[in-house]
Amino acid sequence: MIEPTRVLVLGSAGFIGSAITQQLLATGARVFALGRSETTSEDDRIVRVRGSIENGGLLAEAMAECAQIVYCAGLTTPGTSANDPALEVLGNLLPLARVLECSSRFPRRHLVYLSSGGTVFGDFARDADEMTPLRPRSYYGAGKAAAEALIHACTSTSDWRATVLRPTNPYGPGQEIAKAFAIVPTLFERALDGKAFQIWGDGSAVRDYCYIDDLVSATLTALSSETDSRFKVYNVASGEAISVADLIRACERASHRTIRIEYSPSRGVDVAHVSPSSRAIAEDLGWRPQTPLTEGLARTWSWIARGERGPSTSVPNGAGLQ
Repeated sequence: MIEPTRVLVLGSAGFIGSAITQQLLATGARVFALGRSETTSEDDRIVRVRGSIENGGLLAEAMAECAQIVYCAGLTTPGTSANDPALEVLGNLLPLARVLECSSRFPRRHLVYLSSGGTVFGDFARDADEMTPLRPRSYYGAGKAAAEALIHACTSTSDWRATVLRPTNPYGPGQEIAKAFAIVPTLFERALDGKAFQIWGDGSAVRDYCYIDDLVSATLTALSSETDSRFKVYNVASGEAISVADLIRACERASHRTIRIEYSPSRGVDVAHVSPSSRAIAEDLGWRPQTPLTEGLARTWSWIARGERGPSTSVPNGAGLQ
């Protein structure tokens, strides 16, 4: 029997998945990239397949080749499932369950799953560590918490090993605007077009923002980790918590432009302060963020100002927070 040698990236065409795929290739890894928006192609280094995780035959083909799996696929944002919790079940949990079903057929796999450090803790998110209770206030966060529970059950009943990463708000070059999501590119879009940015509340809500290169680094570090533990969870954060009002000013400095703002009433799903601690991943795996917020924003603005981002089908006036 041929031993699997590739890394399977699920959701490989998305913002995070494509960055992880590129870095894996840069390190010399062989990759099987599967995503709904992938372009099908193949060479010695990478197999790219456009398709769904719920395609059992396709998933089995990928599993047979891959000893390691990075799961960054997802069909929702906190905004898109806000009034439709079924989207989390059908769009996210069901595809994950199809992957976990493979544990009986394809043994000794290592799964790295990208959860959410911005939504699973709810009101307990300030200085949260990995032992903090999960009390999500959104269906999106509830879906991530449920996904973590499913993965834990899989590792308890099979020989699979799993590392769950909980990144805070990811941002950086390559991130497109999504409805009620992706606040950094939305702010820079407002800097370009002069339209008003809508703030939910008074702008005092505090969030941590994780630069894409640091998140990719954490993911590859988790992939290469060697541990006897079947199930590990790590927060992945920059450690630079900042209010929305201060983030707007930071984006103005990065772009050298003024961003107009409008205020709307706060929403029930929003948490006042989200700043989970990354102490555990630093102590266990040696990972630490390398990109200060000012540098990350400057790189992101440079990418947007060069006009390299694709056309946006829906540019909202505001952006949500994780």
